[in-house]
Amino acid sequence: MHGRMALDTAVDRGNALLGSLHPDDAQLIAADLQRHVVGGGEILLDPTRPLDHVFFPETAVIGLRTATATGRMMQVGLVGREGMVGWWALLGNDMPDHGAVALLQGGTVLSIPTTRLRAACRASPTLLADLLRCMGQFVEQLSDTIVSTACDPAERRLARWLLMLHDRIDGDEIAIKHSELGVLLNLRRATITDCLHILEGERALRCTRGHIAIRDRAILEAFARDKSAKPRGGR
Repeated sequence: MHGRMALDTAVDRGNALLGSLHPDDAQLIAADLQRHVVGGGEILLDPTRPLDHVFFPETAVIGLRTATATGRMMQVGLVGREGMVGWWALLGNDMPDHGAVALLQGGTVLSIPTTRLRAACRASPTLLADLLRCMGQFVEQLSDTIVSTACDPAERRLARWLLMLHDRIDGDEIAIKHSELGVLLNLRRATITDCLHILEGERALRCTRGHIAIRDRAILEAFARDKSAKPRGGR
């Protein structure tokens, strides 16, 4: 964990939402941002605990998850350098609607106390409006996930999630195990393995133990019929 840092340092690490803020709005929260290193599997938000911090991922990819009626946790979306986690605080909520956990090998995030962010947003309506854009983006992602889960075969759902992960990392290597993908998609490990073989046959991927390399993103996009994946140059 590092101490407080100026916002220009944070932007250099690559949170696009912070980088898009008006300089006056950015200055309102710069002194309160703290950088943390989080490990894979580390829980950032728990729906049973108060929402006392909001997080802006830099190199970390955060999975948002919810509990089923039987208590099983299911991933419902991803947030990376494009957004923030904990936007419910800006709507007046004191408890998060979803759990949040660091995926892959973890990475860095910036955090800010909920009380400090709320105060800054009260001082600047434009800051509040800009930050809440990420909520709309996540709702769109969630809608696409619901449709994909209901309508797509397993291999197409897998292709879509791989594209979403690829959007949020540097390079083309995704460090993830078959079992972890199974948790993301609520599929058996054997099903994930079969789907990866299909995608390797399409020459979209190259799989090794614990790693998946994106060989041809265009092929993967075409296979997935993915409308949520954004061009990597626009990240």
